Amino acid sequence: MHTKKIAAALTAAVLCLSAMTAPEPVIKPESVSAASISDIPQEYRTACDWIWANRIETEGSCKGWSTIYDQIIAGNGTVQYILIWQSYETLTLAQRQKLPQMLEDALNKWNDCLVGYDDWPVEHVNVKVIGYAVLDKSVLQDLQPDEVVYTETAVPWTRDWLIESGMGNSGIPELQPAEPTAISRYAHWQDKNWSYNGSYDNRFDMYLHGIHGMIDMGGVGYQYGQILSDHSIEGLLSGTTSEHILLHEMGHGFGYPDYYGAEGASDGFPPGGFPGGQGSIMMAGSCGYINTFDKYFAQYTWSKLKDEPGRFDLAGFSPVTTEPAVTETTAPATTTATTAISQPQITEAAFTDTIAEMQLNGNGGVIRFAEHGSFKFRGDAYYGGDDTKNLAYYEAGDQIRIRFTYDAQSSEIRQISELELEQNVRAVRGDVDKNGRFERNDLVLVQRWLLSQPNTVLAEWQAGDLDGNGRLNAADLTLMKRELMHI
Repeated sequence: MHTKKIAAALTAAVLCLSAMTAPEPVIKPESVSAASISDIPQEYRTACDWIWANRIETEGSCKGWSTIYDQIIAGNGTVQYILIWQSYETLTLAQRQKLPQMLEDALNKWNDCLVGYDDWPVEHVNVKVIGYAVLDKSVLQDLQPDEVVYTETAVPWTRDWLIESGMGNSGIPELQPAEPTAISRYAHWQDKNWSYNGSYDNRFDMYLHGIHGMIDMGGVGYQYGQILSDHSIEGLLSGTTSEHILLHEMGHGFGYPDYYGAEGASDGFPPGGFPGGQGSIMMAGSCGYINTFDKYFAQYTWSKLKDEPGRFDLAGFSPVTTEPAVTETTAPATTTATTAISQPQITEAAFTDTIAEMQLNGNGGVIRFAEHGSFKFRGDAYYGGDDTKNLAYYEAGDQIRIRFTYDAQSSEIRQISELELEQNVRAVRGDVDKNGRFERNDLVLVQRWLLSQPNTVLAEWQAGDLDGNGRLNAADLTLMKRELMHI
C-alpha cells in the first residue's frame, strides 16, 4: 500500500522498480521571455528575492565558485564526470556507453532554463565520463582499453549516516571506491595554479555515486555530484526509473536549497508559497519536474552570480562543440516504407466508481474501475502540473469521482479536469491532523509533539505510528521524513 496524497515526485520514486513500463512524459516549463531579472514577473521575482536573501545568502550555497554554473563555463560548455560504484552489481559495456548521454540529457533540462537569458553563453552542455572508481574491477564487463579505472578504497563517509537516517541498510559496502581527488575540480577550484595532472582537461567536475543498499527513493546532492542507489542508476540507464530525483540533486549542484521547513521559515519556502501553484522540484513531494518557478529561479541565480568580480570569464568563453550521438538504424536498401500514424480518438468520460485494481510504475500505471473498465494514466503531476489530479495517490478500494478525456484506441487518459475522493478505503497513513492528507504539516506537528512544545495537538496520533508498535516516537518521525521527503 502506498500513501495517498503524497506528491507524485515521491510516488514515482517509490515505484520505479515496478516491472510495468510506460512512456516517460516530456514536461517542460512554459516558455518565458525574460532577458534579465527585471523582466521576471513580479510575483516570481518576489519569491526569488526571498529565497536569495533568506536561504542562498544565509546558507552560502552559491558562495563557492564550484557550482554547476561555474563548472559549465570553466569547462567551455563541457562537464566531466566519474562514476563511483560502491556496489558489486555488474555494469555492462552497453550500460556504460549510455551513461554520458543519460547525464547529459538530465543536465540539459536545467541548462535549457538558461538558454537565451542574460548573457548565458551555453546552448547545450556536453557531458563526458572520464573514469570509473570501483570496489572490484571485474564489475566492469567487457572493459575497453581506453576506459580509466580507479581501484583504491576508502572508509565511506556516507554509510553510517545513510543507515541511521533510514536511507540505507547494513548491505551498504563497508568500503567505498576512493575518488581521484588530485583531479577533482570541487577539491581544488580555489587553487588557480592546480595542475590536474598536467591539464585542466584531465579534471572531473562531479561524480555520480551509486551505492548498493541505499534506498531507491533517496538521493543526496551538492556541488561534488549526485548520490543515488545503484539500482536507481541502473534504472536511469534502462529508462525504467524517473529522473526527477537526479534532477533534484543536480539542482543542489547549482546551489538551490531544499524546502523542508514551513512557509517563511529559515529552512522553508517563500511567504505566500511558490508562484504558479506547482511547488518546486527542490521541494520534495511537491513537483516531479523542473517547472516555471524553477526556471525563473535558475535564471535569477545566474544574474546574481554573473557579475561577481573574477568569477566568470565570459569574454574568454569558447564553447567546445561535439557531434550529437547518432544511433544507426539498418533498413533494407531496396525498399522504402511509409508508416501510417494512427491519430488519437479523444473521448470524454465522467463517473463515480470504486477502484478495483491499481498497477503502478514510475511513470503512472493502469487503473481498473469496478464498473467502467481499465485506463492507462501518467503520474508525477502530469495533468497540468496539478498534484490533486494524480491518480497515483489512490489505491484499490477507494471510491472516486472523476471527469477526464482519453484516447479511445489506447485507453490512455489525456487530461483530468475533475478528481475527488468520495470514500477512503482506510485512514490516511501519517495524517495526524486528520485533514485527509499526509503532508508537511503532519511532520511538523509530530516533531513539535515529540519536543513537548505547548499547544501542539494531534487529532489522530495513531496515524503517525508508522512502525505499528503502538507508540509515537522518534522512529516514527524518521519514517515520516523518509516517506514524505525522501531524506
